[in-house]
Formats: sequence, C-alpha cells, structure tokens
Amino acid sequence: MPKSVLILGGTGDARNLADKLVDTYGDDLRVITSLAGRTTSPRQPKGAIREGGFGGAEGLAKYLKETKIKAVIDATHPYAAQISKHGIEACQSIGIPYVLFDRPAWVQDPDENWLHVPDMAGAADAIETTSTAMITTGIQNLDAFKNVHGPKILVRLLEHPKTELPIEDAEIVIGRPPYSLNDEVTLFKLLGVDTLVTKNAGGDATRAKIDAARVLGIHVIMIDRPATPPANTVTNIDEAVSWIASELALSAR
Repeated sequence: MPKSVLILGGTGDARNLADKLVDTYGDDLRVITSLAGRTTSPRQPKGAIREGGFGGAEGLAKYLKETKIKAVIDATHPYAAQISKHGIEACQSIGIPYVLFDRPAWVQDPDENWLHVPDMAGAADAIETTSTAMITTGIQNLDAFKNVHGPKILVRLLEHPKTELPIEDAEIVIGRPPYSLNDEVTLFKLLGVDTLVTKNAGGDATRAKIDAARVLGIHVIMIDRPATPPANTVTNIDEAVSWIASELALSAR
C-alpha cells in the first residue's frame, strides 16, 4: 500500500513539486494536493486533488488522520501565514513530519527603487501621490485601497472576479504567469504605469515585473513578507523531494 503525502498547495512550486513526486515515486507514493478553491480554473498538478478549506488546525488534523497522511509539505504562498500556522499545529498534534517550502525572497538591487511597507494598508497610503499604480497582490484585501483617490488604479488578476472590486473605477488587467520581461515592459509602457504594488513572492514566475520596473524606472511598493513560522524548511523542489524520500524511506523508480 503506498504511503501518502499532503501538499498544501495553490502555487506553481506546489504544482511542480507534485508533478516531480508522482514522476519520481509512481505508485509507491500517493500525492494529494490541497487547493483553497479561490481560482476557478487552476492548473492541475499530477496526483490527487482536494479542494476547499479544512476548518482550522483541528479540521486539518482530522483530515490527516482519516486520510492516513504520513507527511505534509507546506508549499502555500509565502503570505499564507495562517495556513502555515495551522499546518504546523495539526502535524504536531498527531505526530507526523511537516516541512515548509520557504521560497527565497527577491533581493533589492542597488539600482531598484523600492519602498518597503508592512502591509496592504501601508501600500494604500504610499500610492496616494502616484499617477498610475498597478496592484499585483491578488484579489484579497483590496478593500485597503477603497478610500484611495487621485491615482489611476489597475488591478492585475488571474481571472475576472465574480463580484465587483471594492476600489471605485479600478481597471482590471487579466494575466497568468509566467511573464516575460519584454511582455511586462510593453504592458507597463502601454498602460502608463509609474508605480507597481507587489508582494515579495520570490521565484521566477513573476520576477519579470520587478525587472521591468527596474528597466523603466518604475517605483515599486514592496509589501514585505510576514514572519516565517518556526519550522523545518526547504528552499527548492529538489530539497523537498529529498526530504520526503528521507522521511518516508522512499526510493526513486
């Protein structure tokens, strides 16, 4: 009977990790990826899929026991601190191993114009004096910008929202990573963007927007990451695969 691993997913890293685990261990490992269900048509990873929330740490622990999960890899977004907290608590409560996929953050180059802010409210305050700001932080917590008046606001999303945005007169730009530098430069020029609002997601899939901002001299408002919860960590897919192999005594096919 194969051992089971749960990937707390919703990111490109989670999808690539699931694919790598399925390809590497085949029928010896049952790979389940948990998706929050916020995106209507997410790119599907290999292996099994579970959609929806768990009901906090207690609900997650119950699911882990019922599904006989032997290990958890938390590859959620670096800003999903609450989910990570629940993952750690659930695994500790039932005594199974947990690892956090801690994707390295982007590092500011000397010629990049970044303003660091702690949260969305700080970003909203910082765009008051700009002309055209593109917000690339996703659809959550956009209400922080609802009282901003003056700048033209563009919101880039993966898909059209089901409800109206809380920002009056905001324009929606649809795009799905990975993005290329040339495409980002062209888009920012076309839209007249002078300010980019982003989270420090790290990785390569959306790095092009940061590079385009540098090329064009665009001001970047960088929402810094929340503190990483104390946990065992890996920083890339190969490390995550090696961790699973060690914890579950697996051998590649």
